[in-house]
Amino acid sequence: MRLKIILPNAIIVLLVGLLSFIVVRQRLLTLVDPAVVKAQTERNAAGVAGILQLQLLRGERWLTEKGTNDEVLRDRLANVGLEDKGRREKTTAALSELKRHAGEAKTVFADPPDIAALVDKDGRAVGRSEDPQTYAGDDFGKEYPALVAAIKENRTGSDVWMNSRFAHKHLVSYAPVRDANGHALGGVILLWSLSDSRMAGVTDAAAVLVVMENGAPKVKAKANESVAPGFASEVEGAQKDSVARALKNNTDTFQTAALAGSVAALRNVGNGDVAAIAVARRLSTIESPDSILWPILAACGLGLAFVLIAGFILGGYVTDPVGTMEESLLQVINGNTNHRVEIEHAELGGLAFRINQLLNTVLGVEEDNTDEQGRPSTPPEQQHFQEAMAVDRDAGAAAALASEPEPAYYARIYREYIEAKTQNSESVEGITEQVFTDRIKGMEREQTQKTGRPVRYAIQRQGGQVRLLAIQL
Repeated sequence: MRLKIILPNAIIVLLVGLLSFIVVRQRLLTLVDPAVVKAQTERNAAGVAGILQLQLLRGERWLTEKGTNDEVLRDRLANVGLEDKGRREKTTAALSELKRHAGEAKTVFADPPDIAALVDKDGRAVGRSEDPQTYAGDDFGKEYPALVAAIKENRTGSDVWMNSRFAHKHLVSYAPVRDANGHALGGVILLWSLSDSRMAGVTDAAAVLVVMENGAPKVKAKANESVAPGFASEVEGAQKDSVARALKNNTDTFQTAALAGSVAALRNVGNGDVAAIAVARRLSTIESPDSILWPILAACGLGLAFVLIAGFILGGYVTDPVGTMEESLLQVINGNTNHRVEIEHAELGGLAFRINQLLNTVLGVEEDNTDEQGRPSTPPEQQHFQEAMAVDRDAGAAAALASEPEPAYYARIYREYIEAKTQNSESVEGITEQVFTDRIKGMEREQTQKTGRPVRYAIQRQGGQVRLLAIQL
């Protein structure tokens, strides 16, 4: 029994411990392998760059379909020299409506644009959404030559705009606004604020957006710095060559003593060689996965020890009383017919009691139905009322019984019966008034059917016995 309890549980503990060892060890091997971490960052960098470029490309296509045929924008660009408040407000309203529609296009844009703007063919701002007072004559073309080039070539484009004078820190998509002959009058632009929170939404690794300024990389947005502390400084310092190589070759990877990283260029953005995404993850400081996995095996061993202890205790709890019952039955088989099973057990005590009952029945031994105080432990049965009975035809007694109301009669006879039994030192436990009354009524019906006359009973003590005397009415 003990082995049957211990063996399955021990196998379960061993399997769980072994599975935990394999899973955790494999995970730790991934964390400590620089090549695996570097490959992961390379995928992350390419993924983030792809997400941003896809967002900008969708912006270009959406503007081509929705934003380049607005008559208000066409009129504003066709008559740039006409400046009045009404025309400016109409332009602002049209750009605000365009921005709203872009925000509702959730299947196109993961994030709604923050600004919609309009520029003429020279790249000068002539309006923006929500605010008619700003973006009026600002020379964006001078700061962003790629914008002017796209308008002159009558094509769409995307860029990263970084300029403190215009408060620019945006990803932008633009498309030309054409006249009836298809010539570019200017351009309509969607701008997304390049915030740290927006960067954090596209990766769980440490990530930075880098823009080349005067030949040196500058971090313009960053996210999840806690994943690889000091990464932004590394990009602007020790890893600046890696950024330059990525802008030239599309991607580049690097590794330091503390982290591994990758850089992916943002192509089709601006001039195509000014912005990049860099991603990094910290390398694990664990020297050997096996060194910290031994506690798992130790815990498994402790679990086996607990299984052994619990198995022996539980096995003893079951096998000891079973052995006692087996020994008792063996003694009865060998001739000791007075031997009985004597155990107290929460689960097997009832079985021991039934075994004793079976032995008493088979061996013809009268069962002791009294409790520790000698009181009977069985309920009253019919024989409690089957004392010697007689039929009396006393006319006086019959008249007195016939005139007595039923409730009073049954209450009195029950009281006299209990008193008589008590005086004889006989047990009256379990003989309630209701039980007694029901039995007397049944006896009265039986006697009435036998004699053809109604009867009532009286209590009589005779020869040391309590008798029920039937009197015909």
